[in-house]
Amino acid sequence: MTASPRLGFELLSGNPVVHSGSMRKAARATGNLVISLDFELLWGVRDHATRESYGPNVFGGRKALPVLLEVFERRGIKATWAIVGALLCENKDELLARAEHAARDGAMISRLDEIGADEQSDPYHFGASLARLIASCPGQEIGTHTFSHRCALEPGETLAGFSADVASALVQLREWGIRSKSIVFPRNQYGAKHLEICRSLGLTHFRGNEAKWYYAPRPGGRQTRALRICRLIDSYIDLSGSNVSYPESEVDAVLVNVASSRFLRPFYRGAALLDGLRLRRVKKAMLEAALTCGTFHLWWHPENFGKNLADNVAALTKVLDWFEQLRDSHGMQSRAMHEIKGGVPAAPEAYAA
Repeated sequence: MTASPRLGFELLSGNPVVHSGSMRKAARATGNLVISLDFELLWGVRDHATRESYGPNVFGGRKALPVLLEVFERRGIKATWAIVGALLCENKDELLARAEHAARDGAMISRLDEIGADEQSDPYHFGASLARLIASCPGQEIGTHTFSHRCALEPGETLAGFSADVASALVQLREWGIRSKSIVFPRNQYGAKHLEICRSLGLTHFRGNEAKWYYAPRPGGRQTRALRICRLIDSYIDLSGSNVSYPESEVDAVLVNVASSRFLRPFYRGAALLDGLRLRRVKKAMLEAALTCGTFHLWWHPENFGKNLADNVAALTKVLDWFEQLRDSHGMQSRAMHEIKGGVPAAPEAYAA
């Protein structure tokens, strides 16, 4: 695909290359790289996976998380970690108490009898020790991924139930000493009413979806194979464009939409020959963000790195190497979600229990 002439770059040997003339024109550009991670353990897949089927990803994700933090700290990378509140509980007694609070006017978390006593006995569901690592790492923002991985658009879900669940998650984070400003919606499911609820609870930023129709928020039952295939192809071949966002221009927004630009699809050995295309898509969009003062938002789950950890870290290293080049040549900055400016007026005080 031919690069846009106004950006003044071309793809040579799989890498975007900036022409010197364009570099002079874009010398004052200060685009943003935003990274967000959905930290879920087994909570994110309990409706369709088991410890047997997804357990290796969970354990691999637990190993990957400290590695990612080390990479981020060494390179000065900020990231937003959207954490499922349930995994922050120290033990099952705390989980049961918070789950009851989160279920006010909504559905209780299912199958709680399957969950162990604490992190030592059940590392699939408890991860407070990992969250403390995140909190202690410089530049890392902790946001919410709801308390119970509440998928807002699934059948039977109510606005009252969603509100109670998110409010419970924010109360829990405040007990950790964290006033969360950002939310990532589980399965990227949300609507206008959910954004209004989040604002009423004191949140200011969210990760929206890419603009193309095959990324639109939908319940799981409407996620067809055709939609998944479109998203898969888009990871390697440009179907949807760069998805660079400019949230500062959204002056009437309820929350600042730090929209997703790309899901960092995990390394798959069967598609290793296409991996250069996957990374070129990312690099090309990052360059556009740097040249146009936009925001490129890359996201994934720590559990996605649970298999082929070395290969996934190698891919991330290439992305961050490219970021450092753009930082040096164009002033691109690494920012957490809540640092992206928008046109949203001051938020009210966060929800108090």
